Amino acid sequence: MVGGNKRLIKIKVYYTPECPANIVVEEIRATFSEAGVKNYDLEEIVLVNDEEAEKHKVLGVPTVRIQGIDVDPNFKDEGVYRSTCSRIYRWEGKFHDYPPKEMIKDALKRLGII
Repeated sequence: MVGGNKRLIKIKVYYTPECPANIVVEEIRATFSEAGVKNYDLEEIVLVNDEEAEKHKVLGVPTVRIQGIDVDPNFKDEGVYRSTCSRIYRWEGKFHDYPPKEMIKDALKRLGII
């Protein structure tokens, strides 16, 4: 946990050994730092099979949730859960393998954190 702000912000990053979270975690930390958000708990959760993905309702990895909400503003739970590197994020007309900083920052705004 990193200290500073009033309330503790909970972040969960779901990933697999084949689709590691290191780049996503770096983007999250950089975005939170740039936004001045210091009081957060970042939990990295490794999924080893589709059953674990279903348990956590993960559509593909990497998946990032802040305060239990997916960072993708276009997220729709279609009920098909996978632990594969199949998650694609679309932001400002471009496709990304992980949520870009701008999407993370937008999620912080939508959630009233910044």
